[in-house]
Amino acid sequence: MKIIFWLLVAVGCVYLFYSGAMTVWSYLEVKGVVEDVVAERSPKSERMYRATQVKEDIAKRVAASGIKVADREISVEDEGKTLDVRVRWNWPVIVYKGDEIWGIPMTHERTFSVPEKR
Repeated sequence: MKIIFWLLVAVGCVYLFYSGAMTVWSYLEVKGVVEDVVAERSPKSERMYRATQVKEDIAKRVAASGIKVADREISVEDEGKTLDVRVRWNWPVIVYKGDEIWGIPMTHERTFSVPEKR
């Protein structure tokens, strides 16, 4: 009986480590996507369309990397010389029949200074 208990403890520890590592990966992936999209899109876009284009690109690239982020959880505010980007998502830890039972809430929020279009 002891061996089964310690085997379950070991499996739990491995799953805990895996979940933590995947959570860190998802944060780094979203951070990288946000930085890449802002660097590529913001200098090339007209100011009135900049926030919308950046938001759409972030949504596409995050979805392509396998992270589920609702469209309403991506916020891009154009303040003239700055661009405020906020992305919120949950990394699922326990999923049952396709429904997330428990997840780790994550947020990436950053303000970028954006040069004027030339």
